[in-house]
Amino acid sequence: MKLIRESDSILLRRSKGFTLIELMIVVAIIGILAAIAIPALTKFIRKSKSSEARASIAKMYDAAVGFYQSEAAQRGAVGLIASSSAPAGTEANTCPHNTASPSAGNAPKTPISAVCAEGPNGRCIPNANGAGSYPLSEWDTDVWNGLSFFQTQGHYFHYNFTYANDLSGYGTCQATAQAFGDLDGDGAWSTFERSLSCEFNGCAGALGLFINNDGS
Repeated sequence: MKLIRESDSILLRRSKGFTLIELMIVVAIIGILAAIAIPALTKFIRKSKSSEARASIAKMYDAAVGFYQSEAAQRGAVGLIASSSAPAGTEANTCPHNTASPSAGNAPKTPISAVCAEGPNGRCIPNANGAGSYPLSEWDTDVWNGLSFFQTQGHYFHYNFTYANDLSGYGTCQATAQAFGDLDGDGAWSTFERSLSCEFNGCAGALGLFINNDGS
């Protein structure tokens, strides 16, 4: 019978694997890392979703300025120049508006018939069936057509555009582009807005976005 050498004895002890204490330490470390990483990942995902709202509001803002600054020829008799600061033969300049309510109103908030948080991956899906789906025709309003704004792919946010136009003289406009989204389905809505005003000397906008509950 051979004697076990000291080096063999050490090797045998090492081959037995981890002790219960060592395993508990590893599990605890994994738990700590998960507690740190999962909220950070969730926050990053919600932040990436909010980039949709930022890009869309920028598009709506630029489109509203372009709409206001475009010339609108007036049909019929030309008024006296002395009666108004507006160029002869033009209508008052305005932001995009509904024909039935040119002075004040909104887009309205679209999509109307769907809740994006209930759709696949928390998105609204135009021209589809099932939760979160709605007809693309909901974008067919005077305001959205004036802004040339609509969604054809899945999206996380509902959008609105409110306006108040002064139809006298050259015309003025105050408006707000808005995005609303329940990014994690908890009933707490994130709001993104940017306001603008336009008159004879040009258009001015808020320095940045108004954000309430950015989803973080």
